[in-house]
Amino acid sequence: MDQTLDEVNKHCSEHVQAYASCVENNEKTWKVDCADLRKALTRCTDENVTLMKLVRLNCQPIIDRYTKCLNANSEKPETCMAPLRDLYECTEGVGQMLEKMNRLKDKKYRGEEDAGKPGVVE
Repeated sequence: MDQTLDEVNKHCSEHVQAYASCVENNEKTWKVDCADLRKALTRCTDENVTLMKLVRLNCQPIIDRYTKCLNANSEKPETCMAPLRDLYECTEGVGQMLEKMNRLKDKKYRGEEDAGKPGVVE
């Protein structure tokens, strides 16, 4: 996850700062006042951070469930622990899938994929 945050900061730091500042300056109305900045940040991460895009593609129904729970329970967000756990498990699964894909790509790039197979000269 640290690598993902590094990628977000590398590619979208201005968006992160603008959104955080907006939320901080609009404590009671940030959901409305900062909506456009949130969309811009989401667009930036989708375009520049592979894991974030994959999480959104694979976990969107779970993200929606968690968001709906938070909106319905804004005074008691601890009510949403089950959907948060589901979201965590989904994002971890996507992260593991991406790591496996990257390892396979690295092996293929280095030619390790064929090493040890019959008929392949090393």
